[in-house]
Amino acid sequence: MMATGNVGAVVKDLKARINGLATALVSRDGLVLYADVPAGVYTETFAIMCATILGAAATANTELNRAPPERIVIEGNDSKTIIVGSGKKALLVAVVDQTADAGRVLAEVGKVAELLKAG
Repeated sequence: MMATGNVGAVVKDLKARINGLATALVSRDGLVLYADVPAGVYTETFAIMCATILGAAATANTELNRAPPERIVIEGNDSKTIIVGSGKKALLVAVVDQTADAGRVLAEVGKVAELLKAG
């Protein structure tokens, strides 16, 4: 994994490139590694819920004898949240406006998740 300062710069740059509302790198057990979220957001709650969502989906897939999900996309009326694995230890989360180009955002998030892979 990159040095912490570089991680912050990469995650912050991703947010700018996708015109994101929030971006974060979190551990798979829900610890905040880096977050660039709006003021007033409880980053600890945000991180643990993102990890829980991916963990629940992985458990559901395992029950069906399927591979764990590579990403989760949550679509709301006003935003999309993308949760992507970044190695065995981390998740990259990006929240964008509902009008964002999903294909472009998924591609950018995927590239950054690969770059930040925690092994």
